Amino acid sequence: MPTKRLLAILELLARDDHEERHPDALCSTAAEFMQLSGAGIMLLSDGPQFTAYCASDEVARNLLDIEVTLGEGPAVGACLTDVALDETDLLSHENPRWTAFAPAAVECGAGAVWGYPVRIGAARIGALMFYRDRPGPLSDLQETDAYLLASVVGRSVLSTRAGTSRHEFADELALALSFDFSVHQATGMVAVQGGIGLSDALVALRAHAFGSGLSMTALAQRIVRREAFYDRGTRAWLERATT
Repeated sequence: MPTKRLLAILELLARDDHEERHPDALCSTAAEFMQLSGAGIMLLSDGPQFTAYCASDEVARNLLDIEVTLGEGPAVGACLTDVALDETDLLSHENPRWTAFAPAAVECGAGAVWGYPVRIGAARIGALMFYRDRPGPLSDLQETDAYLLASVVGRSVLSTRAGTSRHEFADELALALSFDFSVHQATGMVAVQGGIGLSDALVALRAHAFGSGLSMTALAQRIVRREAFYDRGTRAWLERATT
């Protein structure tokens, strides 16, 4: 089932392949695939600091801005707790999950909201937020799709930061639903070698793989075998001499 659903996501991405790649298009695709009113992506940085990355529409954009201002809501909560959060009836005044966010979200036009953590391995990237203009829970299929989309979002953000084209990104997604374990291991090694965070290490790993023409798995295996490493002083990739 996940493979079939992933292919359906790829079809939506490919449909707009002729257009200039823009983060908002990813949010629009996520909302359309989930059959919800809208979606937004929030990025997490050290501090923690929250940044609205993209939104499918004005309501989603306003919801993200409200979260950043108030420091609470589905995306902020998912970033901080690393678990999926929801409020399926923002119109209910009984025990709201977010006392400040809920009324502001209703005023924006949301009846229900969801937040899913976006991460790849140990690297925490941010959160994927969905909203619907009326109250009500997600179906079981929508719940599964939301986690799959969160994985797609994580890869897309990293690919964009590494300079990968949309076509190459779609090809990479089609190969696998998640990174090989060696990539997780290599990411940790690069973080230690470079004295950087896991998210930045994964971006560096992805960018070097793209620039050298290697797959992520192939480069990761070279790092694990200590044939290649990231030098902290020069911020460059070096090859270890072999005898």
